Amino acid sequence: MIIKNCHVALPNQEQLQKKDIHITNGKIKSIADSIDVSDEPVLDASGYEVFPGGIDPHVHFDEPGFTHREDFYHGSMAAARGGITTVIDMPCTSIPPVISKEALLYKLSHIQSQSVIDFALFGGVSGVLPESILASFPCSLNSVTTAHHDDSMLEAMEALAAYVVGFKCYFISGMETFTAVDHARFRKAVVKAAELKRPLLLHAEDSLFIVPATQYWKARAQAENRPAQWDDYVNARCELAELSAIASACALAWGYTHALHIVHVGTAEAAEIAANAGATAETCPHYLAFSREDFAAHGAALKTAPPVKALGQTEKLWRLVSHDVLAFIASDHAPAPLEEKHTGSIWTDYGGIPGTGTLFPYLYSEGYQSGRISLKQFTALTSGNAARRYGLDSGKGSIEPGKDADLVFIHPQKKYTVRGENLLSKGTLTPFEGKTFDGFIELTMVRGTIVWDARSHSEHPQQCITVKPGYGKYLQWGYA
Repeated sequence: MIIKNCHVALPNQEQLQKKDIHITNGKIKSIADSIDVSDEPVLDASGYEVFPGGIDPHVHFDEPGFTHREDFYHGSMAAARGGITTVIDMPCTSIPPVISKEALLYKLSHIQSQSVIDFALFGGVSGVLPESILASFPCSLNSVTTAHHDDSMLEAMEALAAYVVGFKCYFISGMETFTAVDHARFRKAVVKAAELKRPLLLHAEDSLFIVPATQYWKARAQAENRPAQWDDYVNARCELAELSAIASACALAWGYTHALHIVHVGTAEAAEIAANAGATAETCPHYLAFSREDFAAHGAALKTAPPVKALGQTEKLWRLVSHDVLAFIASDHAPAPLEEKHTGSIWTDYGGIPGTGTLFPYLYSEGYQSGRISLKQFTALTSGNAARRYGLDSGKGSIEPGKDADLVFIHPQKKYTVRGENLLSKGTLTPFEGKTFDGFIELTMVRGTIVWDARSHSEHPQQCITVKPGYGKYLQWGYA
């Protein structure tokens, strides 16, 4: 295939370049001012801006085990619609969690035939699970036992390393099937991750702050004879919870902070602590777009953990993004059905939003088009940096010969208005409902094949998915 008349984002360029792209066997063969090859199909990209396919390195597609919330088919369709060509799925929100090689292979047997885009997986490092929980899983986790649990954890990490692009753990968790690690276990895990040349990802909120703070704000609402308010939730998980956790993590990772990655940071000062210590960190569009004041309008549609913070944090985080302090932007895609988002209590409403479909459009419009970030920064934040951090950059993350033809075609003169019911995710409740972004993604290409084509059927989004489930390819560290 020859793609003609592209205005394309090439590596290390601060302006779009008018080029032709030659694609063979799903790879970019050449890029030049003009390419003409007889008998090759031609795609005229006049009027489009062409970017590297987005990498969303933080999604919860919930399969197997929680598919009433999301699954790989719907999640990957939502991603493709939003210009994402590769996702990396978290280990904690599936049954069993991906804390052993056996669990990973069990998960693969369920998801490998479902995705319409490429995907990689994280392994998990959980706190010790009781035998009753282990026994409830639908497959045997032979390498995970409660006896000598730290040794078992390290052995499981070794067995998983060849299959995953990193490991994930929590300092606070509400999941009985994937519990928080203590500081001693965290230290062992980060040292092991460094030895295995994989990053250790951390959900960094301090349980020693949050647990008593939550009890306090619940009791205060009761004492004042009022319903709990969203301010109570944010106060219980305020900036101090992130600051304390990230400072502790960086101290505990002393000598190995290069292996530490902090996920979904909502507090700018905490992100600076991580960067100054030599760790990497990510944030998400909802932390850049919303503050605690927006709960009044959006309620549970905005609930995540960590929650969005004070109004000033949005601009502080944008400043860190524009100064290359944050490594990349991820969605933390974690939808839930309406009955789980609206339980009648702010404390039990599910914390998570459908984000993979709005990640790229938001950053294109509010970051690149608005002038907050440069073209080079935009491509790094949406693809290049994540590809490098997770060992996928030999085939993903930029538009250049030898790499996969993962491309996003944006019509810059059109606009995109977010409608939750059309996201293609199982989750429809989004805080971006009704938001209009500059630019419209008309085509998404994965390995030279168009997987999303909105040129003719944009009013019927699912008809715009052009491949069968299972087209997506499972990627491992060092992918080429």
